[in-house]
Amino acid sequence: MGRSERKKLIKKIEDQRGTKVITYITSDRPGAEHHMFYDVVPILHKHILALNKEDDLKLDLFIYSLGGVSDVPWAIVSMFREYSKKGSFSVLIPYRAYSAATMLALGADEIVMSKKAELGPIDITHEGPYNPRDPTNKPLPISVEDVNGYFSLLERTGCGRPDEKMKSFELLTNHVHPLALGKVNRSLEQTKLVAERLLNTRSSPFTEEENKSIVKRISSEIYSHSHSINRTEALNYLGLKQVKTAEDEKIDKELWMLYEEYKELFKLENPLRYEDYLLSNEKENHTWKDINMACIESCNRQDTLRKDFHVQKLRKVPPEINMNLNNLNIPPINILNLPDGITPEQINQLVINTTKTIIQDSLNNTVPLATKEIIKALPHAGFEKSSFNIKWVKEV
Repeated sequence: MGRSERKKLIKKIEDQRGTKVITYITSDRPGAEHHMFYDVVPILHKHILALNKEDDLKLDLFIYSLGGVSDVPWAIVSMFREYSKKGSFSVLIPYRAYSAATMLALGADEIVMSKKAELGPIDITHEGPYNPRDPTNKPLPISVEDVNGYFSLLERTGCGRPDEKMKSFELLTNHVHPLALGKVNRSLEQTKLVAERLLNTRSSPFTEEENKSIVKRISSEIYSHSHSINRTEALNYLGLKQVKTAEDEKIDKELWMLYEEYKELFKLENPLRYEDYLLSNEKENHTWKDINMACIESCNRQDTLRKDFHVQKLRKVPPEINMNLNNLNIPPINILNLPDGITPEQINQLVINTTKTIIQDSLNNTVPLATKEIIKALPHAGFEKSSFNIKWVKEV
């Protein structure tokens, strides 16, 4: 139904809650995933400035995201705090708000969650140049859970003495670069620090002990990064007492309907299967244009992040290629209307020139076809995907 229907739903939520609503969605469509990055901050700022000029705004941020850069939530929450009335910044979660999106929610005065809403752990998965590599030389991510699990296993198996721990650490560094391990540890500590600071921005902050307990549980005591935290667990296990149900706020239907609208806009349930498309259509490459990656929307405007993708089949080229040109169809050579008195030398040159022209024309027609067939016959060696023309587009 598009923009008009989304505006109606946003307005209904605003009227019910007495707030101004801004939505922020990042795509988790298979093949077209996007995450939270710093480029979103100035776009969100433009939406805040476009709201009615009131001294004290009550702001709601509707969010759907699998996460992103761990410092982005601080930038977003700090900005919303500057423009919102004290005690009036809330986060609305219809479905998924994982990792960095969960961190953002920690800084809200209210976290309004639907029955299907999910938060996630805020532990770190690090990728960098010092990470171990797979057999194809591709860097492997390092998960905090895996590193912590290694040392927890050592404790359970009786390796508790300092010399045993040092030996185990040396064994680990034989496979994982020490700088990569250091980066994982530093990133985790930074994430925990930011999470505590976000909790402290609330108009009615919890005690320091409560904040530390929340951060410890959500960063270190959930052993799977893919674990989803529903609202009951968020309230009773994590201790997020600012969690409210969408039903109590009387916006449960509107929240889910708005999510359904964005699901359609981003085609979230329609995987972008580049490889399947190339194989089934016998194409060597293809470009997909204007794929929706992220969206920020309010009643006054809409901004959409779009991207183009180009996917190319890769072929394994052998050391040499043998071509049989015996079947090259060269047309007959006819030289008509020879002038009187032409010499044998002139005939020889005329034949040479005519033959060159005919054979060149034949090669010009044949070589592209032969090249295409040779490339198709080479062994398949995977796909190369590149993106370009990345841009935020103001829709309204």
